[in-house]
Amino acid sequence: MLKFSKGVELPMFENDDVINLSRPIHTNMPVFPAILKTYLGLYRDHKESVRPDGVSHQSNILIMGDHAGTHIDAPLHFNPNGTGIDQMPVGIMVGSAVMQDFSYKKPGDSVTAEEVKKNMDRMGANPKDMRYILFRTGAAEYYQTDEYWSHYLEIRVDAVEWMLDQNILVFGVDASTVDHARDRATHMLMRKRPCYHIENLTNLDKLPQDRIFTFVCAPLLLKDSSASPIRALALVPQA
Repeated sequence: MLKFSKGVELPMFENDDVINLSRPIHTNMPVFPAILKTYLGLYRDHKESVRPDGVSHQSNILIMGDHAGTHIDAPLHFNPNGTGIDQMPVGIMVGSAVMQDFSYKKPGDSVTAEEVKKNMDRMGANPKDMRYILFRTGAAEYYQTDEYWSHYLEIRVDAVEWMLDQNILVFGVDASTVDHARDRATHMLMRKRPCYHIENLTNLDKLPQDRIFTFVCAPLLLKDSSASPIRALALVPQA
């Protein structure tokens, strides 16, 4: 336990490895071509704010799109009648997860429900106990290159519907998208069934394929927003 001076205690995950799964936010970060460019800059620095008594501070200005960097899409993104990210249930922001590695597939290939189910059976994991499934596509290796935008896998609609049938409402990928631009079939599923997905994850190669871990996905409380940047973390039990 981590103890503070007034006796407040917070749990320390002493038996877990904490792995960062989010991309850093900065001015030159890659963003999808249709998304606003990001700007993170200095607003006031210590030199400008210093007082005669020596007190000073720094503050910064941040301008970014809600779909920039590692972010989670809300139903509103492709459903005009869907809910914004501020309506995402708190109860699904932390929970059990597994990672499935499909990085051996070619860009543009599909991930099917049968493949997802087969991997769950191989692990001996009960999908009813899961909150998330994360998919390694291999795109992360091409981040900050032009190839990144075309290196993705289609998480097919039947795979997402199977997850939703198991009450897995969130899935994530280490790529810029989850489907083909020509039809956006997986995104369009949001018009039929409420669901969420995460894009631009990183470090999925550091996650186990044979163990369940805890995933943390806490979006900003952006009212009526179609998405939100997140700080994604995996708490992986030590082997």
